[in-house]
Amino acid sequence: MNEVFETLPALQERYRDYNLLLPTATDVQLNPFYKYHVEEVPVDTTTNSGDIFKVGSLKNTLPNGKEEYVDMYSLSKPLLNKLAMAAGIQFNPKETYGERLDRITYRAQAQGALKKADGTARTETDQKVICLEDEEDKYKIEFADKAVKGITDKKAADAAAELFAGKWVEVKNKWGRTVNAYVIDEKDRERYIERSVKVNMALLKKTWAEKAMTGAKLRVIRALLGLKGAYTLAELKKNFAIPTVVFSPDYSDPQVRQAMLDRGLSSMNNMFGIPEIPVKRMDFDSDTICDVEADMENPAFTSESDLEGADVTESATQVASGSTPPDLAPTSVESAYPERSRVEDFQCSRCGAVINEKVYEYSINKFGEPLCFSCQKKGGRR
Repeated sequence: MNEVFETLPALQERYRDYNLLLPTATDVQLNPFYKYHVEEVPVDTTTNSGDIFKVGSLKNTLPNGKEEYVDMYSLSKPLLNKLAMAAGIQFNPKETYGERLDRITYRAQAQGALKKADGTARTETDQKVICLEDEEDKYKIEFADKAVKGITDKKAADAAAELFAGKWVEVKNKWGRTVNAYVIDEKDRERYIERSVKVNMALLKKTWAEKAMTGAKLRVIRALLGLKGAYTLAELKKNFAIPTVVFSPDYSDPQVRQAMLDRGLSSMNNMFGIPEIPVKRMDFDSDTICDVEADMENPAFTSESDLEGADVTESATQVASGSTPPDLAPTSVESAYPERSRVEDFQCSRCGAVINEKVYEYSINKFGEPLCFSCQKKGGRR
């Protein structure tokens, strides 16, 4: 389908029966190199959404002087992970690990980093330790209190009433509200406590490593983003907005394009070096173009100008001319080339091409006959 929707409401109407992932980012260019990026993360406040869970109630005083209790909610693991992804939090794999300290103790550590606008990163490290003995003691105290004071959670109370003897009473829960609670009869209290502890410890032993790692990571996310421990429902109906400043050059700006081009060329030269262009020279006598690189190691082509300012000794002169004695070595650039009157004295014995005196002498010493460059490259073979 190639249909184009011009407005967001039209898109929502078209896919109203889908789980539509809407774009939730806003970008504003601050300058030619940086932009202001805002990620919006919505919160699903429905009862069983999994984004939030109830943690208690807070007493609030109304303007008319009356008091009311406001339910408080905390952010769950899925929502915290969404916020971490939107903020660009990254966990260091070397510093994020879990280890079993002994038979009953497990420790998990997490280290996260959040990149700031200036390019530096803010890091946070936290740990979560789970000791089976401590958890067992905590469960024993919790269920002993429930057995005596009453089980206030409706589902848990109904389940306990089916298994253990007891009675229903009206009590105030931990949030100060009056509810029906089930009090376990004294003869069944030990059995209720023992079974409740055993069930919770069995579950904990299966998941204590994952629970410790999750706890450590969520602590790091809360610390890096500065999240509160609990929010009211009215606060959670507002989306979380996470602003960041990112490097985003405006390529429509001519100055930015030129700067990026210069930087790219500089980086390429630093990586691969500046490429060398092969240099060609003209042989003045034969008008033949020769490859300089192929002849650099050939002593017949050594120029005296390269030795300018140096003490030309007998050995250096011999290298330059093959086997010419020092007293016969040319003393100037002009004398290095044969005179026009002697041109016909130096010719290739195979193709007849005119060669200079140095090439002639080198070829005689090397191949036993005067050869031009082309015939020399054939290795002196006919």
